[in-house]
Amino acid sequence: MTYSDPYHLTTVHTPEAPAPGATRADVLRVLLWAVLVISAVGNSVASYAAASTPVHLALGAVTALCVAALVAQRLRGRR
Repeated sequence: MTYSDPYHLTTVHTPEAPAPGATRADVLRVLLWAVLVISAVGNSVASYAAASTPVHLALGAVTALCVAALVAQRLRGRR
């Protein structure tokens, strides 16, 4: 009887092609996430510091643009 356990780890699987390096989209995604986090934290700090309305609007606009860009990039990548 042949042992056919799919989780048997003695066989070595070698990939056909090496994994590619970071693409331009990957770099953009990381930068968008970084700007998103910074703007969200900045908005929280502005709220705590009782900053003026234009500061909140600017940080909120940056946050919204980052979210929209990340969603667009995600939807474009699914095609």
